[in-house]
Amino acid sequence: MTLTTADIPVEDFRTRSRRWAKECYEWSKVPFLPSSQRVGRVYDVVGPQNLFGEDSLFINLGYWRDNPATLDEASKDLARLVAREAELGPDDIQLDVGFGYGDQDFLWAEEFKPKQIIGMNIAVEQIEIASRRAAELGLDHRIRYEYGSAVDLPRENESCTKVTALESAFHFPSYPKFFAEAYRVLRPSGKLVTADIVPRTNRASKAIVRLSDRPGVRRLPGTLHERDYFDIHHYRQALIDAGFSNVTTYSIRREVYAPLATYLTQRLRDHDMRRVNPALRLAFSRPALTLWGPWADYIITVGTKKP
Repeated sequence: MTLTTADIPVEDFRTRSRRWAKECYEWSKVPFLPSSQRVGRVYDVVGPQNLFGEDSLFINLGYWRDNPATLDEASKDLARLVAREAELGPDDIQLDVGFGYGDQDFLWAEEFKPKQIIGMNIAVEQIEIASRRAAELGLDHRIRYEYGSAVDLPRENESCTKVTALESAFHFPSYPKFFAEAYRVLRPSGKLVTADIVPRTNRASKAIVRLSDRPGVRRLPGTLHERDYFDIHHYRQALIDAGFSNVTTYSIRREVYAPLATYLTQRLRDHDMRRVNPALRLAFSRPALTLWGPWADYIITVGTKKP
């Protein structure tokens, strides 16, 4: 049986508190790491023990349009949405960039049956766990996981038919560089599909950018200015600039943030959620989602490489 949240060992309060303290200490060191290592290190520290799922190891906010009962089911629905937009099928060689612990790939392999899935990630623990799970499921002949950066993909030109990034691209150092790399590795008529968190197109978000542009304001790594401001409109234009055609972008924020907040209000009261670091529980509490949800959009984007 492959690893799920149900397999995570039960800790006593002292053990759990020591783990939380160590996690917070490791997170505090992340800003001082080289930029290429920060995201991978954050997720290595998070680990399966801090996920909100009931049984799976999905790491996404879910797609709640059809009123799924659990975060696991909402996460599966989001993966299915990405696969449908990619028109994923038996002839595809798929590159999945930022695959988490592999759950989305396992679902795609079982339900959409691409010829091959290559997962790319910079989180070492996720590569190890996902590889082990794929082997336990008997899928390692169709799915393999490798270490690699989204902005310097270790793949040959025109070696894939589909590139996906399910709730991972907002972590990448540069959208234009990722789009250029995706275009390079795709075969003609291949598709790039992302499910991504971006700033909303509203006055408040733009005001933050203008405020951070004032003289004397230090621009920290990972801020909007370092990566440029990518709302849904800038996102679409960047894909076009990278060479993609038939670019489609649309928001599903109404089917993500509000229903997720409603669900987590109850989920965070469950006994097994005591294992989750209090900092993460606070970040995804209803008050916190109420604060940051209105600033965030959630978009689905599809681009096709020209024939």
